[in-house]
Amino acid sequence: MNEWIIFIIIMISFWSLIIMARDFLPKSIEVKPFFMIWRTTRFNKFIDNMANKWSSIWKIIFNIGIAMSIGGSIYITYILTRNLFLLFFKAEEASPVSLLIPGITLSPTLNTLLFFSIAIIVIVVLHELSHGIIARIEGIKIKSTGLILLAIIPGAFIEPDENDLNNARKLSQARVYAAGSTANIITALIALALLSNFPLIISPLYETTPSGVIITGIVPNSPADGNLNNWDVIIKINNQKINNINDLSSILKTIPPKSMVNITIIRGNEIKDISIILGKSPTSESSYIGVYIYPYFKPKFSFIPSFIPFYLSGSLNWIYFLSLNVGLINLMPIPGLDGDKLLNVILRFIFKNGFSLKISQVIRFICLMILLLNISMSFIVFPSFKFE
Repeated sequence: MNEWIIFIIIMISFWSLIIMARDFLPKSIEVKPFFMIWRTTRFNKFIDNMANKWSSIWKIIFNIGIAMSIGGSIYITYILTRNLFLLFFKAEEASPVSLLIPGITLSPTLNTLLFFSIAIIVIVVLHELSHGIIARIEGIKIKSTGLILLAIIPGAFIEPDENDLNNARKLSQARVYAAGSTANIITALIALALLSNFPLIISPLYETTPSGVIITGIVPNSPADGNLNNWDVIIKINNQKINNINDLSSILKTIPPKSMVNITIIRGNEIKDISIILGKSPTSESSYIGVYIYPYFKPKFSFIPSFIPFYLSGSLNWIYFLSLNVGLINLMPIPGLDGDKLLNVILRFIFKNGFSLKISQVIRFICLMILLLNISMSFIVFPSFKFE
């Protein structure tokens, strides 16, 4: 059955059950078709405490954030406009633009879903917390906080008092609207800095030079299935030393598919030799084992797990990738996004209300079309795209 049909059936079934059970849910939870929201005031005091600490520093950060957000809005609009041109006229140079839907456009492996979930939680929490902190610093009341589920898209929110927000100075409004994406972009930059210095981060507990490749997943029905296990470390193939992923790839290219090879692995604290028959890679002419791999950094102490660098690196990679992309997309002047609200504040500061409204409507329409055409054309040009 087509993946999309399975996805739609599961989603409709889930929401049907939620709607039938809504009378039994707490009053703080509101349920509508494909929409569920939970409101609470439990976190208001925490936000107030965060706002009161280093309030002058927060203001400096989010003042810079206004300039960063304006630049980010122009940048992402340019990138998507250029990509749309490539999708129409030079598809081989274009990049797919797609929603990440588990099992359809997002690989459904356990590790991928774990990294995706960690990144989403970090993005949503920091995004909304930043809105709340600067709102309180500007004297804008917080009515409630909570969680949202829109179809399959989870989210969180901080609900400011609309009257306070609308009556605030334009600079205050701009700080509030820019705060979420500013937090996401700063988070992405921090994650990138940590990734760039990854050997230094793990150096207290691990050797910083790889001495093999560690198996992080097994492809079903592949040569490795039933022969190798997760967290086995491949150190040799036919007595040829493997220190990193490039070594493994180079060796496999020299061995014809369907050849029997001897693989030397570390399993637990033991070194073992395992013979398997190689398969043919589904994406190239070379042989393949059927494993997902990551560089093996040897622990300096026997009680330290070998898989921590993989999970730390994977989490940082996804936090960087999603934080940057969510932060930039959110800055587009499209209805419902912070970029649209920020643009309206800027236009009302420059022009009279009537003229600023006309300009914003034109920009909204153009940017919305750019994003929607990027997504729809990506499905046509890259029909089998799946992010792993």
